Amino acid sequence: MTEYLKTLKALDLEEVPFSEVNLSILSSRLKRVLAPGTRRKHAINLRACLGIPVPCPKAQQKVYDLPSLEEVHAAFEASTYRMWGFAMLYAGLRLGESCTNQPIKGNIITVDRQRLPDGSISGPKTAGPVIVPQWFAEEYAAHDFTRSHNTVYVGIRRAGKKAGLQLNPHQLRHMFATELVRAGAQPNILQAQMRHHDVSVSLKFYVQHTQTDIEAIMNGFGRS
Repeated sequence: MTEYLKTLKALDLEEVPFSEVNLSILSSRLKRVLAPGTRRKHAINLRACLGIPVPCPKAQQKVYDLPSLEEVHAAFEASTYRMWGFAMLYAGLRLGESCTNQPIKGNIITVDRQRLPDGSISGPKTAGPVIVPQWFAEEYAAHDFTRSHNTVYVGIRRAGKKAGLQLNPHQLRHMFATELVRAGAQPNILQAQMRHHDVSVSLKFYVQHTQTDIEAIMNGFGRS
């Protein structure tokens, strides 16, 4: 409901009587939003709350300039937010999922909750088990991840800045997916680790490649 109210305010619809709301008005207001991602968010909110099939832009992949895994690891080693950064980098946790303690048994973290920006706990966007490196599992089990959204977000950004990198939580989830593929993970493994219902989401929106990646493959292509 909170997101819906934000959409009404952003589209200047707060004073429009419900009886006058129709597809034409909503489409016209959405066209004023230039950023496709923001327009899509508002369209989804309107569809969910009003049941009106307003035009909804297709989801687009966010492409980041990804540093090396070694650079990012080193940036977090010296940071107060080391464990939160590693939870995103080595377990693919989203920001809200990293701000609370997830159940862990052995080297399997079962993601079943997230902390919302207002501090409350709810179910995650996607739930399920994630297998993590043993060294990280041991540290994760002994750590308290209770922190606010904003505190962790700012901490991640500052850790990157100190190392001369631009880092954010969503970028780290992209790195998690990309590094899994580079390590040889098959699509079904990638899908499971990302906790996606459809592997195409993992491959289309999260895995990134570089010219160097392509050249490394093609240089050995056709050789016995």
